[in-house]
Amino acid sequence: MEINLDNADVYFANHLYSSSWVCSSESDKLAALLMAKDAVFRLPYIGEKHSIAQAEPFPRLYCGSVITLPDDVVKAVFEEALELLKKVESESVSVIPEGVQSMSLGGASISFKDASGVYKISKNALEYLEPWLKKGFDFNSAKFGEVY
Repeated sequence: MEINLDNADVYFANHLYSSSWVCSSESDKLAALLMAKDAVFRLPYIGEKHSIAQAEPFPRLYCGSVITLPDDVVKAVFEEALELLKKVESESVSVIPEGVQSMSLGGASISFKDASGVYKISKNALEYLEPWLKKGFDFNSAKFGEVY
């Protein structure tokens, strides 16, 4: 599946809470898709880019195989686009970002509610991305290798 307006429309046709998508203009939908794609594609994915010169994170090399753009990542972009449209619709602005439990100025600390607060991605999108994101690092490895 590709990230485009037609596929997003098909995805949201079977989505229970999609009124923000359905009621938005085509230009808002396209803008939301581009912003969501940018946010989702900046995350740390398992493996490495197939080519050093490629701009986008997929295709990737992982365990000797080439991974093309997974449907889960496409769905995550769609879910993130929906969340962006919902935020525009509600026009709600919070002093404390979503996923953050507390913030301090003196000592500059931030406490997150859960691990999803590390990424500025909606919970629904993050659920699709979970199998594809790096989980940490193996500090016992001579190269500090990624743990998959």
